[in-house]
Amino acid sequence: MRMNKRRGQAMVEFALVLPLLLALLVGIVDIGYLYNHQLTLTNASREGARMGTLGHDEAEVLDDVKAYLTASGFTPMPADADIDVTIANEQVEVAISTEVPWLFAMSGAPITLGATTRMRHE
Repeated sequence: MRMNKRRGQAMVEFALVLPLLLALLVGIVDIGYLYNHQLTLTNASREGARMGTLGHDEAEVLDDVKAYLTASGFTPMPADADIDVTIANEQVEVAISTEVPWLFAMSGAPITLGATTRMRHE
């Protein structure tokens, strides 16, 4: 008779713990998703700065950065992404800033991610 009471207790405990475990899992997936986007922005700005040091002008660097983001699967590709390319005498600077929505809508408003890379001409 005691075994039947124990099975019911385990079911109740599982029902109480399951929402916490699911919330933790959603948080881990969201953070991983945003970290992946941050790495993609960092690599795109680095690639743009490298192209600028190789002699490309600002328009070509801008096109290279957009092509990198598209090829890497950066989704959603924001139309309002702020990509600034500055080529001075001594260095190239590429700065990218954009809002990225959370993977799960329940996590809140979009977060702004950005990356800046400076390289000097060799």
